[in-house]
Amino acid sequence: MSKTLSMLVAVVEDGPELRTDLVEFLNLQGFTAQGFESGESFFTVWPRSPFHLLLLDVALPGISGLEIARQVRSRHAVGNLPEIVMLTALDSSSDYVQGLEAGATMYLSKRSPLEVIGAACHSVQRRLERNTLNSTTAGAMPVKDAWQLDTRDWIVSAPNGRSLALTHAEVIVLAVLFEQPGRVVAREALLLSLEKRDTLSNLRNLDNMASRLRRKALAACDMELPLRPSYGKGYTFTGRCGLMK
Repeated sequence: MSKTLSMLVAVVEDGPELRTDLVEFLNLQGFTAQGFESGESFFTVWPRSPFHLLLLDVALPGISGLEIARQVRSRHAVGNLPEIVMLTALDSSSDYVQGLEAGATMYLSKRSPLEVIGAACHSVQRRLERNTLNSTTAGAMPVKDAWQLDTRDWIVSAPNGRSLALTHAEVIVLAVLFEQPGRVVAREALLLSLEKRDTLSNLRNLDNMASRLRRKALAACDMELPLRPSYGKGYTFTGRCGLMK
């Protein structure tokens, strides 16, 4: 996507008021947005219309948002996949994991303000622009087999191009580990970066967060995050990595 071109966004939402609001708001934000009331109507124009981003309601009548994501992932070339942001009224962790497994980059509540949804779309646009710039800059060679952490947009990207939206705490922990790849970082140091006290409860929460992050990365990126525990000591990021601040 050229930085001078507007990002094409498909909004698949069966609620007419929310769909209209989203399309109008995104167009005002500089995107080129098109609304669809169902998965069936979306597939009448895709893949002829090369959308950069799909904004999908999970609970659509007929073809669900999850099924749209699965079909897009299965029918599109890996190197040219549109980004997918899920919108849902559901809040359970199992629904979140299902969305990531279907290929979603982000998972937002339908109750989110339009500004939050717009910010997520801008985050995707910035990442696409950076990827385009990196691939077209003369003499610039992309780092192969490397995980990339974007601390500004709270996103970690796998070597295969898939990405995962992170929480603030996950960004902080990964940033510390990315700055010292291959080295064991003590759990106490990670807690300090989170401004947490060295207590048994906080240590357990850190371990649970690391375990949950590995599961989320595997579901979203279809790759195992090389975050390794050194039991009783800390954690090590064992893969190649890059850090964008």
